[in-house]
Amino acid sequence: MPQENSLSYSVIGGLGAFLWALVSSLALLVVELMAALFTYFYLAIFEREWFGWLIGHSREVLNFCIGQIESWFPSFTNAANATLIGELAPKSMLLLLIGLVVGAAIRLVIWLARRLAGFDR
Repeated sequence: MPQENSLSYSVIGGLGAFLWALVSSLALLVVELMAALFTYFYLAIFEREWFGWLIGHSREVLNFCIGQIESWFPSFTNAANATLIGELAPKSMLLLLIGLVVGAAIRLVIWLARRLAGFDR
């Protein structure tokens, strides 16, 4: 029986693949976090008008989320207002939304690069 078909080779290969997935996921998370922060900083410093416009829209998104929580879970509205909703502000919601958009863009670029390079068959 060849070495590549043995059980120990499969277990070691599986552990290696798991560790590689864990390390690459953590690295991607750090890259996405830094990219989102730098995007937020850039908008706040150099694109003040657009930053204000985005904060206005993030306030609308936050108000929509608050309205949905109030309609879906009316018994938890006071607790949600005192904890989660009380801590969020439009700028926090904007940072969250920027993080989601930047993370999705980075993952799209990585996926396209892997497809074009032929790594995903």
